[in-house]
Amino acid sequence: MIKKNIQMQNPENIQQNSTPIRGEILRKLIHYASSAIPISYLFLEKNFVLIILGIILVLMLIVEFLKYKSDFIYNFYTKNFKFLLREHEYDRRKFRINGASWVIFAAIVCIAVFPKIIAVTGLLILVFADSTSALVGRYFGKKQYAPNRSYVGTITFFMVGVIVMLLTPKFLGTSKEYAVGMIAVLATTVADSLILPVDDNLTIPLTCCTVMYLMYVIFLPGVI
Repeated sequence: MIKKNIQMQNPENIQQNSTPIRGEILRKLIHYASSAIPISYLFLEKNFVLIILGIILVLMLIVEFLKYKSDFIYNFYTKNFKFLLREHEYDRRKFRINGASWVIFAAIVCIAVFPKIIAVTGLLILVFADSTSALVGRYFGKKQYAPNRSYVGTITFFMVGVIVMLLTPKFLGTSKEYAVGMIAVLATTVADSLILPVDDNLTIPLTCCTVMYLMYVIFLPGVI
C-alpha cells in the first residue's frame, strides 16, 4: 500500500514505486472492484462464498507458481500486466504471491473466522481505506514520518475507514457499537502505519476484525 511515494510490502527491500500512473490507477480500480466480495457476502451463504473464493485462490496460486517455472507464462505475464505490478510481483529470484491473491486469502480467513458483519466491515475498510490512501499518499503525500509512510496517507486511511465503519451494517446500531467501530478503525490505522514483513492486504482486515471482535466481547457481550 502507498501512503507515500514508495510501495514495497517487504521492508527489507524498500524502493521507489515505479508503477506508471495508468497502471497505478487501474490497479486501485481493481482493488475497489474487490468490494464485490464483502458486499456479495452480505446476501450469500457463508460456505458458498468460501468455496468460490477457495477455487479462485487455488487458480491464482497455480498461475503464480507457473509464472516462476515457465518462461512462456512469465513472458506473457510481464508483457501484458507488468504495468500493473510492483517489482517484487514479477521478480523471479524469490517466490512471492501478488496483492490480489493476498486479498482473496484475507477474505477467506475473515469470512471463515469472524461473524459476517465484522468480516464485511474489515474487508470493506481494506478495499476503500487502503486504496484511497494509497492513491492520495502517492500523489500528495510528500512529507513522510517514516520510510514509505506519509501524514496525508495515514490521515486519509483513518478518515475513509471511519466513513466505511459508519456506513456498514451493525448488530444493534447503538452509540456504543459505533464507538467499538471507531476503536477498530484507529487500531487498524496504527497497524497500517507500521512497516511489517506481512502483506498489508492481510494485516489490515485481520487487525480490524480482531479488534472489533475483542471490543464486542468486552463491551457488548452477548451481541455476537
